[in-house]
Amino acid sequence: MNTNKFPEDIGPYTTGVWRCRENHKGEFFISSQSFGFAPIAKVKGDKRSTLKDAKANAMLISAAPELLTALYAMMNSCFDPALTEGEAYEAFDLARDAIAKAEGFK
Repeated sequence: MNTNKFPEDIGPYTTGVWRCRENHKGEFFISSQSFGFAPIAKVKGDKRSTLKDAKANAMLISAAPELLTALYAMMNSCFDPALTEGEAYEAFDLARDAIAKAEGFK
């Protein structure tokens, strides 16, 4: 199985750093680097969730590219016997940074 190819019905995700911003209505927009007019996602609370929940969900979505990169780095570091100590630390740093972004600390 080729894990580098997306299934035929979906394409690769939007590249670049994703960012989360809040508008004055308590809605959160996840956009690529350009903060264009077409956000990747819009998150808002509803009757069952709070603004805090909506923000946490938006931060998690905006961290998706970094989380994916960190997971690939972690997988490579766990299964590559030729990996250097520095590369292993770099993989953990990527994972820590992605987690911090997903939790709203970065």
